[in-house]
Amino acid sequence: MAIDIEQKIHLMYGCTKDDLDQLIAEADEPYMGGKSMLAMSILSDAQERIALGDGNTARQYINRAKYIINRMEK
Repeated sequence: MAIDIEQKIHLMYGCTKDDLDQLIAEADEPYMGGKSMLAMSILSDAQERIALGDGNTARQYINRAKYIINRMEK
């Protein structure tokens, strides 16, 4: 059974691309710290998931941070 692109994205990030784009948009709001702070926060969450033994969620969080970093360069 083949999976569609939306399912693949959800497996990769643990959320939809629209959810990620909304996080990025909100990161630029006043007092939110910007995209780099958002990426660092997500990486901290990934570290916590690793410490708790939840490698799959940590992998998804790291993918989210990479997505955000990629968007910072555009």
